[in-house]
This record gives sequence, structure tokens and C-alpha cells, in this order.
Amino acid sequence: MRALHLLLAVMLLAAAASHSAAKDEAKPEPRKTSKADQRKLDKERKELLKARDQRAKTNAKANAALGKKLEALMEGWKDKGFSGAILVAKDGQPLIKKGYGMADREAKRANAPDTLYDIGSVTKLFTAAGVLRLEQDGKLRLSDTLGRFFSFAPADKKEITVEQLLSHTSGLSRMYEDQHIDVLSRDKTVKGLLSIPLSAKPGERFEYSNTNYYLAGAIIEVVSGESYESYMQRQILEPAGMKDSAFCSSERLDDKRSAMRYEDNQNRGSVSDWPFTWGQRGCGYLVSTVEDMWRFSEAVDFGDFLDAQAKQHWFKVRQDDYALGWLCKEVEGLRMQYHGGAAPGARAYLARFPDKDAMYVFFFNVSEQGKAPEFQLAADIEALLRTAE
Repeated sequence: MRALHLLLAVMLLAAAASHSAAKDEAKPEPRKTSKADQRKLDKERKELLKARDQRAKTNAKANAALGKKLEALMEGWKDKGFSGAILVAKDGQPLIKKGYGMADREAKRANAPDTLYDIGSVTKLFTAAGVLRLEQDGKLRLSDTLGRFFSFAPADKKEITVEQLLSHTSGLSRMYEDQHIDVLSRDKTVKGLLSIPLSAKPGERFEYSNTNYYLAGAIIEVVSGESYESYMQRQILEPAGMKDSAFCSSERLDDKRSAMRYEDNQNRGSVSDWPFTWGQRGCGYLVSTVEDMWRFSEAVDFGDFLDAQAKQHWFKVRQDDYALGWLCKEVEGLRMQYHGGAAPGARAYLARFPDKDAMYVFFFNVSEQGKAPEFQLAADIEALLRTAE
């Protein structure tokens, strides 16, 4: 009898330990930077900025020459009909910051560096940052599965992880357009997306799909307890210094600075006042300027909206050059972090070059169906940056 009691006691202790471990797994601890570590970080940043200032002085003549080459390049693109804005920066200084063509043909308002544009799928890297901020704050783990956030997740999808969503390795299909999903309701959208058959086993391969980021946006809402756009504005955009940026239909956006979108010579209107539904939330329709995107790029290197560990996750490649919201690869010795975006009447591209301390961003507000000139413009800019000191 005593042996039986001992056995029961051991089983109870084991169950308690298992419950405790499960509880710990469910509630990760937030990462906090100590005052000493913060002082160390501040000192390192100060030294990096000092070295950058010296590098800018050393490279001043070469950077000025590069700026002239960029001006000449863009004049050629202007002659070919480019309409939008561009900013290229190196060593912390813009080499070109300019608008071309008309933001609003009817009002005869020209594009400018502070014109607001639809950045399309470049939004994804911001959503990934939002999720990583939740991970940093101990609200979730990248290994957490859909079943934790959505009790109705079907058996074949409930084990998909947050990391698999952000890296497009979830196996979720991109065939969502024909599903007649109710995009006005978050939960109905999620249920609709999760009802679509998988195109691959989770983790098996890379397949770019907006579905992943719709779900990531929904997870941000479930975990944070606030709207996706409110959380992103407070935790990512504002700390990154993006004073003019917001999601479509936000009262923060200035309609008088918003670019009209022209596709095949038809005015598709400004994205600023479009309704923001679950047909866009998480994967698109952030509205920004080339100046704000430069501020963001600076904050990636010198800001605090994500800690060092979160940034390592952000840029770590999983499959097919895709990290979490970023494409990261090396081309002809030039290390790149980038993402593009496309929507009717809009094209966008952001790229960073850590080893050159350089970045560029450009937006088109004119497009033609079936054509993607942004990739050629990106290649033209990168060819010039490769020659930079």
C-alpha cells in the first residue's frame, strides 16, 4: 500500500512539473535591456555614428559623383515616363531625393519626396517587425502554432508556426482570391483562409502567399488586444520616426499629399481613403513617403523599436533567400536586404546594403498591367551602388 502511495505521489509530482513546464512554454518572458546594457548600446551607436560621419567626409567627392550619376539615370527614366519619387542615401546622407511626374494629373500636383504612396507588399516587413516586437515583449514565441491563437484552426493547419507564416513556409495556398471570403470580419477571414487546402506540408517549401501575412496581422490583434493598425502605429511606425506614414483610410494621412494611382491611363484613385479590410490588413496598404522610408531604414540600424535578437530573427534567411518579411541575399559581392510591392497603379521597392551603408527606396504611381519596371530600375541603381566606395 505504501508503495502505491509513493507511486501516486511521484505521478502527481510529474504531472505538476509537466503542467508547470507547459505553463512556462505558454508564457515566455519579455526580454528587457538592463541599464548597463543600454549604456553599452548607446556608446556603440555613438561610435558607429562618429565613424559614419568620418566616412561621409572621406567619401564626399565620390558620393557627389554618384549623386550626379543617379540624377542622370533618373532623367533617363523620366524620359521613359517614370512617375513617382525616389531617395537614395549613402553614409547617412541622401544622394538624390526627388519626385518626377504628376501625383494628381487633374489637380496638376507634382510628385515630391513627401508625397504619400501605396507601398504594397513592402508592408510585409513591417508586419514581421510587429510580430517580432510581440516576441521581444514575451507575448508569443515564433514557435507558437495557429492552434494557440485560433481554437477553430483545422487539424492540418493548427500546428503551423508563426515563423512559418512570416517566412512563407506554412504550406498555405495563395489561391484565396476565388473563395468569396468575408473580409470585413477578422475571424471569418481567418476561418475562410484556413478552409483552403494546403499546397504543401508546413515547413516543406517556400511559397509566397499573402495568406501568411493576413494571418500574421490577425495574430497581432489577438495577442496585443488592439487593432492591427493601432499596434503597428504605436510600436513600429512612431518609434521608427515615420511621422507621415499610416495605413489606408487613417485620419493621419493628408489627402492633399497623396498620390493618385494610374493604371493603363485610368485613375484608380488615392489609396489613402480606401477602406482598410482583411483583404489588405497585414500584407499591404501601408501608405508612406520616400523620406519616411529612409527614416525607417536609419531606425533599423540605430533605433530601438526592435532589440538585437529580434533583428537577427528578422534578417535570418529560412528558405529561398526569404527571412521574415525581407529577402536577403548577396549579388556580385553586394549584400542586400530588400522587398518590393505592387498594386493597381502602384509599384514600390525598398533595398538596404549594410556593407555599403547605403539604401534606396522608390515608388511609382503609374503602372501597366503585366509590366514590372521596378525590377529594372532596382537593377540600374544597384549597378551604380556596386561601384561606390
